[in-house]
Amino acid sequence: MLCLTVGTVVRVVERRSGMQLLEVQIAVTDTKELAVSFAHEPHAIGENLIVNTTAVRLHLGTGGYHLVVGKADAGSEIDLFPNQWGHVMKMRYSPWQLAVDTVEEQDSPFHELFAQQDLSLQGTPVLIGELHSLLPAAVIALKQNEPQAKIVYVMPDAASLPISLSGHVHQLQQLGYLDATITTGHAWGGDREAVTIHSGLLAARHVEHADIIVCILGPGVAGTGTPYAFSGIQLAEVIHAVSALGGFPMMIPRISFADARRRHFGISHHTTVLLKRFALRPVVLAMPQMGNDFDAVLDQQIVELQKLDKHIIIRGMVADRSRIASMEKEYGFGFTTMGRSWQADPVPFQTAVIAADLLSHWRADLAKVFSDDPQCFSSRDKLAALDLFWTRNEEQP
Repeated sequence: MLCLTVGTVVRVVERRSGMQLLEVQIAVTDTKELAVSFAHEPHAIGENLIVNTTAVRLHLGTGGYHLVVGKADAGSEIDLFPNQWGHVMKMRYSPWQLAVDTVEEQDSPFHELFAQQDLSLQGTPVLIGELHSLLPAAVIALKQNEPQAKIVYVMPDAASLPISLSGHVHQLQQLGYLDATITTGHAWGGDREAVTIHSGLLAARHVEHADIIVCILGPGVAGTGTPYAFSGIQLAEVIHAVSALGGFPMMIPRISFADARRRHFGISHHTTVLLKRFALRPVVLAMPQMGNDFDAVLDQQIVELQKLDKHIIIRGMVADRSRIASMEKEYGFGFTTMGRSWQADPVPFQTAVIAADLLSHWRADLAKVFSDDPQCFSSRDKLAALDLFWTRNEEQP
């Protein structure tokens, strides 16, 4: 299904870097509806646009907007996404394929850097997660813990492709919490572009000089109620890349006690399936300790994960609700996930904060361990390397 129609701009609702929200008059339905344009040119009232209406017609929740393909009455060739040196195409062979300035390609000033075969993340911690809605809580907690730390967001392509769709990224950069963004694969629009998740992570470290990397999927994840077809499965590739490149992989599990779907109650099946079957390298998993009856549910689910003898699970007491409320106020926009406010479903946000707090607590010790043994976190036996870290720092997982 691919539905295209013509709409006329009647109002420009919002303009921000890389994105315009427009109200358009749809000719075939004679209704005024919202559409998003990612073109780097202003739209004006009265313009006729070709609009993709497919997602809205299917009543999908991703944004609830139509997507602008282009101007219906453009009289000449227009460059809607200017670049400098790039010839690598993203969204290849789609009607919106575009050439971007990737950090790795031959004309890039960073090409020689990426021509090295032994580039490493140098023990840099990478905070990994599925739900884009948790990005603000994680990043704000990291910045509160370490105001001087440089935090870089790497967005893979399993969910939304244009990063400008994310209001969270825009707001976090405006407030100075995020220092840079990198889009990988077919995702596009970051401060830097990369061809793969591997080079995107390396760019975060060596081009943007990240102290901490956050790699959470963009908005608009897909799920099918099966253990094989959900956007979060891409996180296995992220875990493998961080591990193979000598980074420190730490994951925010997807947890909720407000989701009515049984498969997402407690630790979501998106997390358990990923860790049990598809993540072939160990990851450090931050688990909440809530001090109520929900702990019994988590305890049982954690036992199943521990049977794998593959991942390291760390428990931490959840952040007080007053801290989440304070962070939300500082952020300036509401914390919501899957249509629920943090007050209705606090555990996802508390879990993200726990992961950020633990990572900040260990970061100085991680740097020391790496300086002692440069190959520590890139060894094939990653679990042994992580165990070595806990032993040296007298931490008990």
